[in-house]
Amino acid sequence: MNRRRLIRVGVGLGTGLILVLAGQSLVDRVRPVSFAEEIRPILAKNCVLCHGGVRQQADLSLLFREDALKPAKSGHPAIIPGDPGGSELIRRITHADPAERMPKGHPSLGGAEVGALRRWIAKGAPWEPHWAYVPPVAAPLPNVSKTAWPKDGLDQFVLARLETEKLTPSPEADCATLARRVSLDLIGLPPAVEETDRVCQAGNSNAYPALVDRLLASPRFGERWSAMWLDLARYADSRGYEADLYRTMWPYRDWVIKAFNADVPFDRFTIEQLAGDLLPSPTDDQLVATAFHRNTMTNNEGGTDDEEHRVASVIDRVNTTWTVWQGTTMACAQCHGHPYDPFRQEDYYRTLAIFNNTADWDQPEEHPVHPEFPEAKRKAGLAAFGQLAEFDRTEDSLTGQAEFASARRAWETRLSDPKVAGRIDGEWLAEVLRVSKLTEGDRSPSQRALMRLAFAAGSDDPRFVAIRKRRDQATNTMNDQSPIMTPVMRELPSDRRRRTRLFERGNFLTPGPDVLPGVPASLGAGLDPGHADRLGLAQWLVSRNNPLTARVIVNRFWEQLFGTGLVETTEDFGTQGTPPSNQQLLDWLAVQFRDTDGWRVKAFLRRIVLSATYRQSSRLTSELAARDPDNRLLARGPRFRLSAEQIRDQALFVSGLLSATMYGPSVMPPQPDGVWHRPYSGEKWEPAAGDARYRRALYTLWKRTAPYPSLVTFDSPSREFCVSRRTRTNTPLQALVTLNDPAFFEAAQAMARRLIGPHSAPASPAAVDDYITQAYRLALQRPPDPVALNSLRDLYRNAAAHYAGHPADVVRLTGTAQDPGAAALTVVANAILNLDAVVTKD
Repeated sequence: MNRRRLIRVGVGLGTGLILVLAGQSLVDRVRPVSFAEEIRPILAKNCVLCHGGVRQQADLSLLFREDALKPAKSGHPAIIPGDPGGSELIRRITHADPAERMPKGHPSLGGAEVGALRRWIAKGAPWEPHWAYVPPVAAPLPNVSKTAWPKDGLDQFVLARLETEKLTPSPEADCATLARRVSLDLIGLPPAVEETDRVCQAGNSNAYPALVDRLLASPRFGERWSAMWLDLARYADSRGYEADLYRTMWPYRDWVIKAFNADVPFDRFTIEQLAGDLLPSPTDDQLVATAFHRNTMTNNEGGTDDEEHRVASVIDRVNTTWTVWQGTTMACAQCHGHPYDPFRQEDYYRTLAIFNNTADWDQPEEHPVHPEFPEAKRKAGLAAFGQLAEFDRTEDSLTGQAEFASARRAWETRLSDPKVAGRIDGEWLAEVLRVSKLTEGDRSPSQRALMRLAFAAGSDDPRFVAIRKRRDQATNTMNDQSPIMTPVMRELPSDRRRRTRLFERGNFLTPGPDVLPGVPASLGAGLDPGHADRLGLAQWLVSRNNPLTARVIVNRFWEQLFGTGLVETTEDFGTQGTPPSNQQLLDWLAVQFRDTDGWRVKAFLRRIVLSATYRQSSRLTSELAARDPDNRLLARGPRFRLSAEQIRDQALFVSGLLSATMYGPSVMPPQPDGVWHRPYSGEKWEPAAGDARYRRALYTLWKRTAPYPSLVTFDSPSREFCVSRRTRTNTPLQALVTLNDPAFFEAAQAMARRLIGPHSAPASPAAVDDYITQAYRLALQRPPDPVALNSLRDLYRNAAAHYAGHPADVVRLTGTAQDPGAAALTVVANAILNLDAVVTKD
């Protein structure tokens, strides 16, 4: 090759290299940038801690586009759309001086992050909403190569993801395992051995769907799914705080059970709980449903500020509503704008304004209440209850008249006289004396109402005396009719509406500007101004425009069945929550539940448990342990420890002790002495006798300051506040409970009696093996493998040898039997109920 040719080639190569490099730069400049996937994570990680909802240093917030484009304290806008070079944000994150470079006190941004921010600003700084704040859309079912595997559309989304990851689904679980899994999931109890045999011996493809349909139709379905909902509703049988006195809330619990059993659509389920009292001509059930938000704690201690605790209840209702239906940590916005999500502090108080005008306030009598009477006494009871309401209206009308306003003020000056003060209910006296020292203008609406009530109760005016006399008569008549009084929600009349103001730093003692009811603008269309009440809010939550409700509730159902939600943080769908493991699947399920299933829970759950995804074996292979230990890709079936309620109910069921009684007042099963101490009332924990002793855990009396200890040991909450998901722990205390707790030990005794029947305990090796196999099948629906059988056989023999030489121990262990073999079989049953496989689903 001559010199001239070399020069031409060299020039060509150099020119080509320059063009390639220039081309790369051009590609980088025009490469698309996603605000949601690239930019928001950079801002959330590095910027919004100082420039967000809590702090807006230099008058800069990067949570909302309109705020981010405003000039900051320096007078310069941080972001100039289309001009990264002129944007202060780019200048500060690339500044050479560490004292000037952002983020201060933290590592500087990497080149890729700076490049992404430059490209984003160059493209006009578009601001996309977080994925969860966009209404879900069902994507077309993806194509898959293993076309024979899917049984439902959801399986195609799962399989498409697995094929992308070069994984294959696990084989279907064996019949007995699947029968136990789905029974525990749908009714919270294992199947009877006979039911498992019927399904597994049928030998046809319809046997499993038929089992699912029987379980969905079972009255036990409502009991199982209510347990999940009652955590969200913070249901309890006591009021909370130090006194923690008993209250009648169990009719609400029964309403929830009945609603799940009746397959009430979730949109109606929502509306009736949040605003059943605002529906046209509400039924008794719709009124009881509103007790959802009367589960808030109330403080009956003397000297407390009633308005403070009323406001605390309203705040709890706001936080609970946003957690339950929106999977949103709105509580962050009580004191300031949300640190990470697009919710301003005003948004919080707009929702608070919706809940701020209910008639309840922090008083011992739990007003307002809904009475329920035995059918034979219903007419007389309702008549007396109606008279009491009329007396209240008459009394209120009188105290509002000008002549009584001046008389009340004069009466207040005489409250230091014991004769005057002695006419006031002792529960009110401390608060009345405290409020009497405030000027009329400084009193809250509830304090003014309290003083009017107290005056009417203590006045010697003949009109009030007559009302009190007639009220006492009506009260006695009503009480004679054995009423059940459930606290419910009731809206204040139009002339008693409270003024809602934003609290500076969240403190109710420092009210700020007025706030009108509404919902955050960041979630799309708001409420109709003419219907900005609880009913309007409930209807908005279940409307097609709401981006979160359907997603949040299907994620809760998924978490109950698979142990982890598609969004692991069921309580937080915001930018700080975990992203969906499969967003297309989540959105498809949300649309199916809302549109195809018509918000019907049973149809939706049936879809899931019949799917190929759900029916997989839960066996963890070495490959899956390495690639997907938490089963986020769903290449195997669910396996996790049962809930506290399921563990207790299962032990009672397999032993034959479980009571079938449903509904009614909560009961007190056996628990260790000294757990429940009620110094205010002197009440004691009196263990229930007979059948009531063995009712499902759902019916156990729930005291917030001392919840049932064996349930707490298995991670049940105190129910003081809404709990979106329980954390599963593994502690030695749990084994001690299943070994020694009265309910579990009585279950072991009953299981041994169930096996032996009227006969003597087994003596021959074959008989021993037979009894052990029966016990194992009762608990797990399958016979023990040789290793388990050998271990349990050795346990039986050792125990029988011990009790043969210690007859006194036999009676103590079995309760009645004299046979060492019966005692040994009790020990075996106790061990079986302690097996990891028994307390675990699969």
